[in-house]
Amino acid sequence: KEEKNRRFELWRKSLLDHEIAQRFVELEIRPLFLVLDTNCYIDYLRNIKMLIDHKKFIVVVPLIVVNELENLSKTYQLKDDVDIHARAKEALKFLEDKFEKSDQYVRAITSRGTFMETIAYRAEALNWSEGETNDDVILNCCQHLCKDKPCDFMPREKDKPMTLHRDVVLLTGDRNLRLKALSRHIPVKPLKKFMEWADIKRRSTKK
Repeated sequence: KEEKNRRFELWRKSLLDHEIAQRFVELEIRPLFLVLDTNCYIDYLRNIKMLIDHKKFIVVVPLIVVNELENLSKTYQLKDDVDIHARAKEALKFLEDKFEKSDQYVRAITSRGTFMETIAYRAEALNWSEGETNDDVILNCCQHLCKDKPCDFMPREKDKPMTLHRDVVLLTGDRNLRLKALSRHIPVKPLKKFMEWADIKRRSTKK
């Protein structure tokens, strides 16, 4: 019983610490880098093309996403997978063309936060932690782009919120991934919601 009470107190303290941390953190967001999960390339390739053509944001492609697209483009087992296979193949070809042309609004990034000018060499040795998924690798890429320093988490004035500056936004329709991103203070939005905010569709139509 004593051990059970101790664990409960530790859990309660952890929960309170989390709430306090959330309450005293403000994000100042000025988007420059956009990181998209694999499903965005499968479902919204046309929208991604518009994002890049907008020439205001840099689409950063984690190598784990490129590898996922490659795997999906090569194999399918069920009849329902045929459409995903074709769309993954189209998305991969689109990215390969962009990197071949050295488009300045598209960059690749490794899980360690290193920018790459090509995706021709995309094999990456990952040190997986227990329970870690591809989504966690994408989040790690986002965190590298945040470039937080320890001093950023120290409020300058007592009882004043900490302000973290962000120029990266994760775009995903995955609710669980969005929750994970928010817990790490990574700005996140569904792709179409971000495009509405940036007014990209209207501007692109005028061209």
